[in-house]
Amino acid sequence: MGKPKKKTVLIILVLVIVTASISLAAVNTVKSKQETGISVKTTAIIKKDIESNIFTSGTVISKNYVDVTSDISGKIKEVSVEEGMKVKKGDILGKIDSDNLKFELKQNEIKLDIAKDKLNQLKRNERSNIETNFKNAEIEYKDAKKDYEDKKELLKAGAISENDLQESKSEMKRIYNDYVLAKKKYDDADNLSGIKTQEKQIKSMEIEIDRIKSNIEKSDIISPIDGTVIEVNISELSVVNAEALMFKVQDTENLEVQTNISEYDIGKVKIGQPVNVTCDGADEKVYEGTVAYISPNAIIEKNGQGTETIVKVKIDINDKDTKLKPNFSANVEIKTASKKDALVVPYEAIYTDKSGEKSIYIVENNKAQKAVIDTGLEGDMLVEIIGDGFKEGDNVILNPTEMIQDGTDIKTNNM
Repeated sequence: MGKPKKKTVLIILVLVIVTASISLAAVNTVKSKQETGISVKTTAIIKKDIESNIFTSGTVISKNYVDVTSDISGKIKEVSVEEGMKVKKGDILGKIDSDNLKFELKQNEIKLDIAKDKLNQLKRNERSNIETNFKNAEIEYKDAKKDYEDKKELLKAGAISENDLQESKSEMKRIYNDYVLAKKKYDDADNLSGIKTQEKQIKSMEIEIDRIKSNIEKSDIISPIDGTVIEVNISELSVVNAEALMFKVQDTENLEVQTNISEYDIGKVKIGQPVNVTCDGADEKVYEGTVAYISPNAIIEKNGQGTETIVKVKIDINDKDTKLKPNFSANVEIKTASKKDALVVPYEAIYTDKSGEKSIYIVENNKAQKAVIDTGLEGDMLVEIIGDGFKEGDNVILNPTEMIQDGTDIKTNNM
């Protein structure tokens, strides 16, 4: 009975050894394949909300600012504001001495009154003489006409000759011509040269008086906008010339950022897109803004040794109560697009061949599987991939090269 038991044990031992050998061979085969594959690093395709942003820099400026200049020359009588003061539209910023203008105005008004009196006298005198001449001519014409009518009757009665009648008719015509001339002078009495000359002088005086009054009004330097005085360039008793810069006023509550966008990115920028703005001088707080203006023209600017084509863009700052100040340097992030639950990978997972075709390589059973893709939204580190043959959780090769093809053996090395 002892020998059969030993034989059974021996058979079992042989089976165990054979099974172990087969398993070890299989493991060694897999291990061998892994060791002979191309070593790569991989990452998983993930589903994530993604934003496509453009990052640039710009300068904070006031949406409404004005250089206040002097329209007249003169001595500064009063400076009513200091730098940093808030003002309203219509507030007086300063005054130019207008005493000489007021004295000049009074003199011209007196001269104007005298000129008007002289005009009235001319009109009275001229009209009186012309009216007398006209009335006399009118009477003479009526008398001559009556005389002619009477002589026509006398001719019929044979009391006078035809020659007498013709002489009466000629005299009537002469007197009639004098009457017409006198009437025209009477009708044109206001257009006589002396009167017209005086009227022109009066008009010139009135224009001069209006000019002086306007300059007196301009002696008060007025703020044309609501804002803050950021610069005062005058002092009391100083003398300014016309067009001299006196004050600078800016609306520091309504601000915007002016920036330049490359010609390669401007197609992504649209009016109304949200923007985040930060400034080193404002504690790096994020201020919300909106794209408000895109220039219709591109500008070529020098950039180092070459040139760059850019488009000017203005961004409204939505917050009114800010620490931002005009001329601050600003960091700008324009949110051009966004998408929820997009399939994304790092940029280095995408391979672009010489023809421009984009693809990713998925690792499955230690082999590379090619999937042709299109890219969608581009974020800072991740890019959306669009296509078939992949899903969330698939492992994709990072930095694939030409050596990796569809079906290539792969050895992952994510340590």
